Amino acid sequence: MQYRSTILALLAAGALATAPAAFGQAQQQGQGAPNMEMNAETLDSFADAYVEVRDIQSDFADQLGSVEDREKAQSLQREAQEEMVSAVEDAGLSVQEYNQVASQMQNDPELREKVMQRTEN
Repeated sequence: MQYRSTILALLAAGALATAPAAFGQAQQQGQGAPNMEMNAETLDSFADAYVEVRDIQSDFADQLGSVEDREKAQSLQREAQEEMVSAVEDAGLSVQEYNQVASQMQNDPELREKVMQRTEN
């Protein structure tokens, strides 16, 4: 049961700070790497990916709510991760770039606001 709660928390978290954890990947170069340049194209791509990732997290969190089998939960988690990676790549970013933008947003309220405005359109 605790395992399911952990997976649910991981997928359900819509906050940008959890994006790296949702992908199950460490920010290999995100820590200590210089900030990415945030042009309009990067922000648009990130916003598109963010909306898709958030929707995928929500969908899989709902599915996991009724799963009791550990193997089924792991399978759903893998499927969610694959779909989130695809959504990011389809938006024109690598997972590392996505994670780096998400990380920068944690420390830059102006950048966060720019992205949030794009997700409302």
